[in-house]
Amino acid sequence: MKPELNLTARATWRDPAPEKPAGPGRAFWAAIAAVMSVACLAFLLSSGQLRAPVVFGPYSVSVPVEFRAYDPARWAIMNAEDYEAALKIDSTLPDPASVGYGDAAALPPADPALLRDEAFVGPPARSYVFRGVTALDRERAHYCLTAAIYYEAASETDDGMRGVAQTVINRVRHPSFPNTVCGVVFQGSQRAGVCQFTFSCDGAMARAPSKPNWLRASRVASAALGGFVFPKVGLATHYHTQAIWPRWGKSLVMTNIVGAHIFHRWRGRWGMPDAFRAPYLGREPVPGPYLPLAQQLAILKGQGLPPGAGPVPALTGVAATLPDTAAAPLPGAVMPATPIAPPPAAPVTQTYADPRLNQSGQIREEFRGSGEWKQ
Repeated sequence: MKPELNLTARATWRDPAPEKPAGPGRAFWAAIAAVMSVACLAFLLSSGQLRAPVVFGPYSVSVPVEFRAYDPARWAIMNAEDYEAALKIDSTLPDPASVGYGDAAALPPADPALLRDEAFVGPPARSYVFRGVTALDRERAHYCLTAAIYYEAASETDDGMRGVAQTVINRVRHPSFPNTVCGVVFQGSQRAGVCQFTFSCDGAMARAPSKPNWLRASRVASAALGGFVFPKVGLATHYHTQAIWPRWGKSLVMTNIVGAHIFHRWRGRWGMPDAFRAPYLGREPVPGPYLPLAQQLAILKGQGLPPGAGPVPALTGVAATLPDTAAAPLPGAVMPATPIAPPPAAPVTQTYADPRLNQSGQIREEFRGSGEWKQ
């Protein structure tokens, strides 16, 4: 016989209550939803986006305005002859001397051409006056800038010269270059073939400048050193002629084409106006070229040091930045307007060890008339 199964209810103290689930319950999320709904409704009502239904009438706003179509007191003040008469009508009028009317004056309308150029070229450089410490420093800065303008853009218009001058000025103000005019113009000219401006190390300064173009370059240099800004090239720090396109041109941003040169500026922050804040030193070094002209001409003829070699033995040591060599000709020593043609150079004959090779280049008598039409 099977025993009976008796089921009895357990005591409450033996059966613990079930644990509550972790995290907030339904009441919490219901309260959050209610708060968000009220906040959104309040925002719509305050912004005016929520309009009342049409059934309640048209939407209207009432603003209290203290305005009268005709105010005798205001009319009398406006028609007063002077400030003293107006002050007798209204003693609370402000003193005209305390109002800066110059700041509130309307600006002249902007030139559309200038706005178009600025959108294409970029922001122009800030005006900066270059004041040397001494009169000698000012003369050196003026000479170096004039030489750069002349030997780089003597055959161009005034705008072409101004573009070169602005590029040199931008370099002086940029921390990537020397902070002197002569230092920028003749940078790297103590080494063969690695100068920043090719005229300072390729023998070009051996040619005496013509007086009219030198004086024109001198006037452009004076204006640039005095604070004149040429906005057509913007913040350009590099340029090259239109006949070539160097490899570094792809790494820069082209600003404009002025005359025979294409101008470029740095990319990113290095090409923005904030980067051009390097202070002008005011102490100008001795003008170059720092590589003697005779040695430059020898390098061009395939003699002397190869391109990139250096520094020159005569320029090592303390006197490296102060070479004892003649600089470019000064304006007083320029040649007249009509240049004199140099005498023709004597033909160079080369001899060989083998006497048979020395006859190369000579034409035998029976073949001297070959290629000519018979009469």
